[in-house]
Amino acid sequence: QIRGNNISMIFQEPMTSLNPVYSVGDQIVEVYRRHQNLGKREALQRTLRMLKRVGIPAPEIRVREYPFQMSGGMRQRVMIAMALACRPQLILADEPTTALDVTIQAQILRLIRDLEAESGTSMILITHDLGVIAETVKRVLVMYAGKVVEEADVKDLFEYPLHPYTEGLMGSLPSIEDGHSKDAGPLKEISGIVPDLSRLPGGCYFYPRCHKKKDPCRSEMPELKEHRPKHSVRCWLYG
Repeated sequence: QIRGNNISMIFQEPMTSLNPVYSVGDQIVEVYRRHQNLGKREALQRTLRMLKRVGIPAPEIRVREYPFQMSGGMRQRVMIAMALACRPQLILADEPTTALDVTIQAQILRLIRDLEAESGTSMILITHDLGVIAETVKRVLVMYAGKVVEEADVKDLFEYPLHPYTEGLMGSLPSIEDGHSKDAGPLKEISGIVPDLSRLPGGCYFYPRCHKKKDPCRSEMPELKEHRPKHSVRCWLYG
């Protein structure tokens, strides 16, 4: 009743998420038949309209094709069509452009934004790509080892990163300006490795890797507190 109808998912790798032995049309038709109790003819008509809506040319032909007959960008468009079929209230998008080249990535992100605005659907985007975050979302939650360490509007986060982990992520980004500078050095890195989630350290999980650590960090986990308007951080540096 909930999954598929009210909440749907766009997976990271469509080639392993789509069923290889069914045509893409059959897989989208199944969404309509299972969740909206439509007959096969009506479900097929809606499938054709949805394929056209997500920018797949000649949907009457493509609807009979199998995933291996499509490019990565086309397969991801099929996944988006399946996710939007029932006009859900919420879409979870898990790295929806990771397997695509940058040109197709830009097209898919633009498509998701347009469809989101058109249908009034909300989206939670899960990604490690800061460029995608900057272009796509309104609000950001930065997570480390399963904990939210910072939360802010996207513009505020990029202009005023507070948590040392967020600062580290920003510092690891290459810059066009740095590339043309005589003083440009190697990319910055966050020392150490992500902790084993079955043996997390006491106190702040980022403590072993943090270059700004203080005494309380070792033994006490700070709370997520608002430090600036609509900008919260989980760190002892901020009270």
